[in-house]
Amino acid sequence: MPNSGLQGYSFNPVHTDSDDQGLFRIDHTLSPKDSIWGYGLIEHNPGQNDLPFFGATLPGFAGTADRNAYQFAVAGNHVFSANMLNEFRISYTRTNIPFAYPVHPQLPSSAGFTGIIPQDQKNAGLPSIFISGLFGMGDSPQGPEDEVGNTYQITDNLTRTAGRHSLKFGLAVTRFEYNHLFEGSNNGDFSFAGAGAYSSGIPGLDFLLGIPDSYSQASANTARARGYEYYVFAQDQYRVRANLTLTYGVGWQIDTPLSNLTNNGRAVNCFRPGQQSSVYPTAPTGLIFPGDPGCTPSGYETHYGHVGPRIGFAWSPDAGWLSGGTGKLSIRGGFGIYFNRSEDQPVLQSVFDPPFSIFSSGIAAVGGSPSFAAPFTDVTGSNSIPNLFPYTVPSAASADFSLFEPLALSVTDPRFTVPYAENYNLTVERELPAKTIVSLGYVGAVSHHLLVERELNPGLNPQGCAANPTCVQFRSIQNIFFPNNFQYPGNIFGSVGDQTTDGNSNYNSFQANLRNSPSHGLQFSASYTWSHSLDIGSHFEDTGLSTRALNPFNPHANYGDSVFDARQRFVAYYSYQIPVRNGDRGFIPVLIGGWEISGITTLQTGFPITISNPGTYTSLTCTAFVYYGCWDVPNVSGPVQIYRNPRTSPNNLWFNPDAFSQPPFGIIGNARRNFFHGPGLNETDLALHKWIPLGSESRRLELRLEAFNVFNHAQFNNPDGSFSDGIPPNGTFGRVLSAGPPRLVQLAAKIYF
Repeated sequence: MPNSGLQGYSFNPVHTDSDDQGLFRIDHTLSPKDSIWGYGLIEHNPGQNDLPFFGATLPGFAGTADRNAYQFAVAGNHVFSANMLNEFRISYTRTNIPFAYPVHPQLPSSAGFTGIIPQDQKNAGLPSIFISGLFGMGDSPQGPEDEVGNTYQITDNLTRTAGRHSLKFGLAVTRFEYNHLFEGSNNGDFSFAGAGAYSSGIPGLDFLLGIPDSYSQASANTARARGYEYYVFAQDQYRVRANLTLTYGVGWQIDTPLSNLTNNGRAVNCFRPGQQSSVYPTAPTGLIFPGDPGCTPSGYETHYGHVGPRIGFAWSPDAGWLSGGTGKLSIRGGFGIYFNRSEDQPVLQSVFDPPFSIFSSGIAAVGGSPSFAAPFTDVTGSNSIPNLFPYTVPSAASADFSLFEPLALSVTDPRFTVPYAENYNLTVERELPAKTIVSLGYVGAVSHHLLVERELNPGLNPQGCAANPTCVQFRSIQNIFFPNNFQYPGNIFGSVGDQTTDGNSNYNSFQANLRNSPSHGLQFSASYTWSHSLDIGSHFEDTGLSTRALNPFNPHANYGDSVFDARQRFVAYYSYQIPVRNGDRGFIPVLIGGWEISGITTLQTGFPITISNPGTYTSLTCTAFVYYGCWDVPNVSGPVQIYRNPRTSPNNLWFNPDAFSQPPFGIIGNARRNFFHGPGLNETDLALHKWIPLGSESRRLELRLEAFNVFNHAQFNNPDGSFSDGIPPNGTFGRVLSAGPPRLVQLAAKIYF
């Protein structure tokens, strides 16, 4: 029942954590020219949360996370001569993270879902249920999961000084191992957004009537990715004059693709229209596999031309009173090109690739509308299909691909490559009186070949569909009833989600800093950044798994502020130790000495608000089968008024939702991506320290009282940007629904010896 207003429910989810960590380090000098050291870390960090990983907004579906980390390194230094040194290191890092396991496992049938059979029945839970604009419930749709990563690295660096030159050469070889068991949609997922074939148009009413828009369920699979990185570099630091140093060099990097070794390296889908697979002869034309021409266990090839030059300088001119004297003014600048492989998420998507895993939409696969209790039976009770769960991977000769149709594929662009950034900066730094330093700088970066996801088989006949009432009614499964509305037959290829590196971004900023060296017990540092970052996708989930996917007809329509774009940010750190007079003796220094107060103040403008229109399929160009999300957005029909104070605004609004409207059927809305921002940050954390000596300078007791968000300022989170959640008072579009932590106070004691 509601406990907040007429229809709200408020609660504090409990999160419990335990963290045990052990570290060691060994240093040993073998001879005047040789030394070695070793380091190790072992950490166990299990936790439990009242809310599962993704999904439910109501309590009762707690999930676990059992985090484990291991890191070891051994290094050796050898001095060849007074001007030449070699450094060698071997390191190993391992992470093991089982998470999203239900705390209270139970079969869906225990709650009346008689038609749902989970693939993993031991770790089953209740289905995920999403009611647009209201709430989510059920165990995690993104688990259980188990991530295991191993990274091995060997590095060697040689440094030689010759006159005014300091030369450095190095190489690094890194091996990546990534194993990810993913049981997403193990219990089935239901969506209620008011867009189903038999919908009333009201998501909450559909939920009460048991008429979902869509259903999805998947079997388990494991991605076993392997890859290497080879890197060599050469660098020269040339001291041109006593006050001018020039640094220049070049790096060459080879990143081999992360290849999926599951099922003997064949558990990857490639999409090549018109090509018939010989590895799986029963696959539809266009779907091929590793072993077929043009398809590798990663979907793309290694690139060898990634050379990154870089250059920088440091200059300390003496400009008289302007520079404050010799050594008090410095000017630094630099430019470099840097390559960095994309994250491992693209490999994870192959766990759903047919025929190695099955992803089912229930009766919707043949044009029906899933019932709530038995989603493989039509809501009208007039039709049903066999339940394929639990699923067994077939042999190449017996694979029946009709079971997977309409296929929802994730494939990789054969032109996929390694992203890179052009970084540049220019900084002027000046020493002021009282040991204070001020610096002003310009920092920028332009990035290319960033990872984004796009749909290769969108609907191409939205106006024709809009003119057909049947097409509009069954728009969420338009692929099945009107397959010719798509470039490739929609009843065979429901969706072809393409992972590509066509993204670009740019970042420009003015950065200022004022800091001092500790003086008379006072230390402070204040930084201000004025910046702007733009892109068409800020990370994998931003274009792949968010509520607003990349527009395949006009990717530039997604060009806007990055999701992490905060135009202005000010951070100040300050610390003051209360001094004690040298003449004080006895108990007085213990009583009044050793006190310190410190704090951090952060002021920041807000992050962008993503405006979307998920689950409605009103553009008639995407359907419920789309792999990487729909690109539907509303229209902006007027100026967007920002209220800025959700405490006093109507319905706790941050912006005026009436500025947006539903586009006509067959039209993609005109709302640009991230074109206005949400609430900012105003937080001060303070700490009061008391140092008590315990007999000697090396032994002391620290008592510390800390208050986070000491002024208890409400740190509002971004409002709901989903237009399909409805306009208040009945909906939540534009409303601020949550905030960050209130004032938190803790007391700590620490002994140093």
